[in-house]
Amino acid sequence: MPAPHTGPRYRCSPLRSLVELLSCIAVSVMLTRGFLVEGFLISTGSMAPQLLGHHKQVVCPDCRFPFARVADVDSEHPEDPGPPMATCPNCGHIDIDIHDVPRNDGDQLLVHKLPWLFRSVRRWEPVVFHRPGRATLMFVKRVVGLPGETIQIVDGDIHANGRLCRKTLTEQRANRVGVYNDRFRPTGSRDPWTRGPGWTDRDDRFLYEPPAPGKEMSWLIYRHRDVDRPGPIRDRYAYNPRAPRSRTRVVRDLLVSLDVESPEPSSSRLRIELDTGEHRVAWVRDSQLQEQWLLVDDRQVASSRLSRAPGPLSLEFSTFDRTLRAAVATRPVFDPVPLPTADLSRSATTPLQIGASGAGLVVSHVRLDRDIFYRDGPGRTGTQTAWQLGADEYFVLGDNSPVSLDSRSWPSPSVPHRLLVGRPLLVHLPSRPWLLRLGDSTVQIRIPDLGRIRYIR
Repeated sequence: MPAPHTGPRYRCSPLRSLVELLSCIAVSVMLTRGFLVEGFLISTGSMAPQLLGHHKQVVCPDCRFPFARVADVDSEHPEDPGPPMATCPNCGHIDIDIHDVPRNDGDQLLVHKLPWLFRSVRRWEPVVFHRPGRATLMFVKRVVGLPGETIQIVDGDIHANGRLCRKTLTEQRANRVGVYNDRFRPTGSRDPWTRGPGWTDRDDRFLYEPPAPGKEMSWLIYRHRDVDRPGPIRDRYAYNPRAPRSRTRVVRDLLVSLDVESPEPSSSRLRIELDTGEHRVAWVRDSQLQEQWLLVDDRQVASSRLSRAPGPLSLEFSTFDRTLRAAVATRPVFDPVPLPTADLSRSATTPLQIGASGAGLVVSHVRLDRDIFYRDGPGRTGTQTAWQLGADEYFVLGDNSPVSLDSRSWPSPSVPHRLLVGRPLLVHLPSRPWLLRLGDSTVQIRIPDLGRIRYIR
């Protein structure tokens, strides 16, 4: 039997252990970056407001609504002269001076490089890719056309093979552009609400108490301010310099979301009405009859039973893509109802009305959004005539349609599958400027901005 070893044991030095650890980390990072995920920094605003390029975080001095405004005006918007000004998208406050607002870097994305290993690319999802004809440049856009389809933009909507492409409610939430958020309700002359008999507000909520017995409906009416005066909802972007009305388009695709609670749910009636300029559509919920129904120009087009549920209900009602959709707690309560094409459009200055009768109601968290209106124009691919995609090609567009350079304007409009890099998963490692005072001097440093970390739909 051999004698036990009594000599000194071999021990790895701390320096060597540290070097080996760092080497393993470096190899893991390189493998992960090469095959699984990769960082990508956005510099322009073609995907605003969902994804931001270099910008300034502005807070409206009137309603306190926070929004992003492009920072590099001279490079991205040379047509915008004079000092940098911003316009609040929530209350229409104009000429907000942002000269002293610090500049933020664009969103930094974490891109998943193998999302399509077990599934195909989906319409409406964002992708990072190399631009056709200029492979050294990488872009992030949204896929609107799939392989083999003919794609055309018609009145702001996407048509594939001659048929309108309709978004689900989940896809609508990912594409929506904010119009109004009642959490930041302006006061005084900019208050957009007209309150009928029985309607009051308290603590950012609207309260309805029947002024007298009866079933007459009382209305809470929202009047939209297009910049500095009442008007229909247009395809404006707070990120961009303000454009004259002649260069904007009226948008009819709306999404309203709100919470509603009734102390006496057995005898209340709620009516949510949207005016698109082509149609007046309504969702009526009658607790006494235990029914709910949809109306198009006062004509009933769908109905279903009303289920009792305790506590506040989160409701969503939309007209995106010429389709009525309604949901409670994100779950659809009707089949989608296509809207007919109207011969005449009106100027809808009161796009949202909320009516109540019977018992009292509490309405809160009212939010109004619009769909992306994809711009057309002479000489742009897929606008005047349809564009045919190949067997492995995609048609991509930016969410900030007025300023986006995308498949509409490139010499090679289609993006082959081989040029796709991956799908952005989340905004990570964002930062914001912070002023550090050292004696009589001030130094600007960057600190983490955890509030901007978010998953990308």
